[in-house]
Amino acid sequence: MPYIFTTLLATLDLFTKYLIRKNNIQEYVVIEDILTIDLTYNTGIAFGLLSDYTIFTYILSIFVFTWLVFQIRDIKELNLEKLSLILILSGAVGNLGERGWNLITNNDGKVTDFVELLFIPSFNLADTYISIGIVLLLYSEIKKD
Repeated sequence: MPYIFTTLLATLDLFTKYLIRKNNIQEYVVIEDILTIDLTYNTGIAFGLLSDYTIFTYILSIFVFTWLVFQIRDIKELNLEKLSLILILSGAVGNLGERGWNLITNNDGKVTDFVELLFIPSFNLADTYISIGIVLLLYSEIKKD
């Protein structure tokens, strides 16, 4: 069941990226000075970090992806820790899929970003899943102690 949920969330991420690219949405203000939809690309990881090392970040992401699959498999009951790992895995699948495709097609391994929220650098749904998943994972670990 966790992998079905992962597939659905990753598909939603990839579909929204496709729609933004297909419609070339630029500077669409949703809420003035708060939320804008603006098509950008990122060859790095979160917030453009390591953008000059796309192959390295892709390989590193594959290792993280593999680790997540084993972690999820080892947690038998659905709890906050498992849910957080599912969210992180969903984001990883969305970004890994797009980055991998863009590496294969000689498109620099870039990932589509389009959400601009306040002062936060552009991001996408996969980044959102990963961020929420990390916060929930930290909370679940703190709560264990």
